[in-house]
Amino acid sequence: MSIALTLTILVCALIGFVTEVLPPDIIALTVTVVLMVCGLVTPEEGISGFSNSATITVMAMFILSAGIAKTGAIQLVRDLLLKWGGKNPHQQILTMGLLVGPISAFINNTAVVAVFLPIVEDWCRKQRYPLSRLLIPLSYVSILGGMTTLIGTSTNILASGLSEQLGYGRFSLFQFSKAGVFLFLIGITYLVILAPRLLPQRKTIEESMTQEYGLKDYVSELIITPRSSLVGETVNSSEIQRKFDLDVLEILREKVRFA
Repeated sequence: MSIALTLTILVCALIGFVTEVLPPDIIALTVTVVLMVCGLVTPEEGISGFSNSATITVMAMFILSAGIAKTGAIQLVRDLLLKWGGKNPHQQILTMGLLVGPISAFINNTAVVAVFLPIVEDWCRKQRYPLSRLLIPLSYVSILGGMTTLIGTSTNILASGLSEQLGYGRFSLFQFSKAGVFLFLIGITYLVILAPRLLPQRKTIEESMTQEYGLKDYVSELIITPRSSLVGETVNSSEIQRKFDLDVLEILREKVRFA
């Protein structure tokens, strides 16, 4: 009976994850509560994961990643992408991989992709290269880079915690490095050679609308000089939109975007 009930709960959880009727964290907590209510696990077993060192480490890595992203330190990499990337798609993916991979070895993959996504988007816009051909390589190089260290990805941290629970001891920071670096080199070589040929060249919604409705003639980029009367003013206080009958879509200040 307990086996059938456990399988039923597992199937329901999988359906919930696939259909995304609720956020994954809500589904996971619901499954934990149901297992405890049904007596399949004890309350101590159900909440033991919250005090696990692996869980705390993952939480700490998210905080660290968010802090680094907020400081804008990773934004400096944008200049290197523009400088070394060029217009050759193979060179672009190689440059992105060599920059993103090592960073994702020490910062959570999700945070790395979130920070680099607008950078790569801006890079593609300046180089007039389709963004669709760099999104998957960006995701993959962050995953491959995260495999090279213990803290690079949550699964490595969880595996280390499980190994300690079973009595085999914890993994060291660079214990994954030999296999991880080998797989990273194979993966980035594959992406550099085949990704530009296999990935589609799709236009973004912005590009398609710009071409279809002729928006290019109505969208402009303005630079506010240090001596401008607009310095120190907000969009509302300057009344620039009312005076010139325009809409401010975005403000870029010191490489930080304000939409």
